[in-house]
Amino acid sequence: MSLANVTARRVWFIHDFVVWGLPNMGELEFLAMEKVGSEESVLYGIHTIGGGSQEVSFGNLVDNRGNQLPETIDVPRVLPRSRSSENVFVVGNETASSFKIARESDSSGPVTVDLLIVEMGS
Repeated sequence: MSLANVTARRVWFIHDFVVWGLPNMGELEFLAMEKVGSEESVLYGIHTIGGGSQEVSFGNLVDNRGNQLPETIDVPRVLPRSRSSENVFVVGNETASSFKIARESDSSGPVTVDLLIVEMGS
């Protein structure tokens, strides 16, 4: 992406955004049998491994100038920059109204980031 493309689009800068979400490592399907006394049971289920990513709506964000972002953005791209050595990343693709973000699962706690949000347009 060239500088001309970035400056031709709407751009928002969000300072000190806190990322608490964790990546979802997948699902574990299980089948187990247990016997308690004379009672026998079969257990089946699906358990999600890891935490849940953090879903963020554009309309809930305020940029560094105090302006609330629009509810929808045409083909948005979210670029997070961690303010520490802890990594963060956008999970999946951004939608017109929201995006998902997560921190590394081995980080010590929530991670503060700056977000650059660019409207790429159609």
